Order: sequence, then C-alpha cells, then structure tokens
Amino acid sequence: MRPPSRLRVCVRRAVKCLALVLFVLLLAGIWLWNDPPSLYRCLVRAGQWRAGLTERTVMIQGFSWRVLETDDAVATAVSSRTVLVLHGLGTSAEAMLPIASMVPAGARVVIPDLPGFGDHDSHGALAHDAAFYLDAVHALQVHERLGVVDLVGTSMGGALAAAYAARYPDLVHSLVLLSPAGVTAPVTNTFMKRVIAGEIPLDIKDEASLREVLRLNFVHQPPMPPPIREAFIARALERRANYLRIVEDLRPFLTTGLEADLANIQTPTLVLYGASDQLTDPSMLEVFLREMPHAQGVIIPDAGHVLSYDAPDAVREAMRVFYLALP
Repeated sequence: MRPPSRLRVCVRRAVKCLALVLFVLLLAGIWLWNDPPSLYRCLVRAGQWRAGLTERTVMIQGFSWRVLETDDAVATAVSSRTVLVLHGLGTSAEAMLPIASMVPAGARVVIPDLPGFGDHDSHGALAHDAAFYLDAVHALQVHERLGVVDLVGTSMGGALAAAYAARYPDLVHSLVLLSPAGVTAPVTNTFMKRVIAGEIPLDIKDEASLREVLRLNFVHQPPMPPPIREAFIARALERRANYLRIVEDLRPFLTTGLEADLANIQTPTLVLYGASDQLTDPSMLEVFLREMPHAQGVIIPDAGHVLSYDAPDAVREAMRVFYLALP
C-alpha cells in the first residue's frame, strides 16, 4: 500500500485541528450562553476590538476612570487631533464605539465612562449635577493632557459637551452634538409629557421596562439574545438606586439648563437629530440653530434617539463634511 502523501497528511491534520477548534468554540459558546455576565463581557471586548479601541484605567483625584481609546502613540504620529467623546444618560463608553469610525482619519479617540456609569463608580454623596460633570470632564482633560479637543456627545453627553465649550472655549476646537438634551423643545412629545408628570421612562427594572427603553431609543432595535438581555437587566438593577439619584440631580440641566449658554458658544458646531427621536424631540434643532452663532444642523430620516446605531452612514457623512470644512 502506498503511504499517504505529505499533502494528504497535512490536509488530514488541518481537518482535525479545525474540528478541534470548532468543538472548543461550541463548548465555549454553550458555556457563555449559560453565563450571561461572561457573555456580556466577551461581546463588550469584541466591540472594542472591532472599533480599534483599547481599554485602560486611570486614577484621577482618587477615583478610577475606565477609558477606551485608540493607541495614542500611533494617533499622534499621524495627527495631532484628539476627539473626546461623551456618552448619554444611563449608558457607558461602549454606546459610543461607532463614533471611532466617524472621526477624521488618524485622530486619537478618547471615550471615558462618566462618573456613575459603566465601570466608573459614583463619587460618593456629591450631587452629580451639571457642574459636577463639567468639573469631572475637565479633570480628565487636564490629567490626560488632551489639549484642544474636538468634542462629540450624545443626549446628556451632547448637552455636557456644549456646556463644556461654553465654559472652556479655548479647549474646544469643534462640537458634534447628537440628539442633545438641555433645551426646551418647541414640540412637547409624549416622552417629555411623561417626564413632566414625574415619571422616569428610562428606568430599567425588568424585561418589560427594557423593552420600553429599547422602543423609545431606537427605530431599528439592536439584536439582544436572552442571555444578553438578562445580563443587561441585572447590571441595571445593581446600579438602579444610583441611576435614579443621578437622574434627579441632572433633571434641571437636561430639561432647560443649556439654554443660557447657547448664545455664548462660538465653537463651530454640528447638531444632528433623528426624525423619529422620541426622547429629545427633533424640533429642538431649531433652538440650537437660532441661538448658537456657528451652528449647523441636520434632521436624519428613519432614525431615532441613538443616531450612531439607527443611521451610521448618514451620521458619518454629516460628520465628514463638517470636519472637512473646519479651519
């Protein structure tokens, strides 16, 4: 009998190795499916990797900040531009991962978990109001020596970004505000009426409330298999008391607190809203365009509150055109 050729032996070995890898992946998948927290962490890490971001922890004024960022050494070699990204209420740095692909090529991207959100603990009994968050963002900016930044923020983060530009105009080169809060909407939508009535519609405490939060935020809801939903709800419940306290601390700012600053913001600004936004009503765009001297804006069709997920291509194009026109 003729001995098997070297090629045939190599193929057999490759098939056996592939079968072993698939078997290990199957076992890992089964294990993760039955361990929602671990599955959640794995998906978070995968999202960071796809966005080209790494995670690190930095101590600032005695508090631990988790920060996602591009490799600053590589970014600095290509461009001196730094984009600081601020997430919205009740979310974390992961919610802003799509922004990493929407900023100018080669820019350093820095996305922190803000105090009280994600893996960043609240800062004790301090009131977590707008002044607190502006101080916290500035402490990060100074500690990390970010210099002049291009600021991007969504919802609460958008309002904070605008307020930061009003307070520190020399440190902000441009603003991109996605579905920003902070001003009185010309049209009071159903969500706002619920808030005025004392409700907290974004309070996640069970499966039904999670479904409601997803409905309010997205036109095109992201897929969330049962283990991920379970982990998400458990994580929300762990932080619920703190979240509700922060909501009350920020309520004045998120409803009307930005209005006094708008006329003083000289920073070039792009404001984007989704046409189907059920939280920050798209009619709010006219307030920003009327009050801010250097603002331009777009209402994006077929998009809700989370623009970077519902309409990433439209957001990317609007940001590209905006950044190209900057001095």
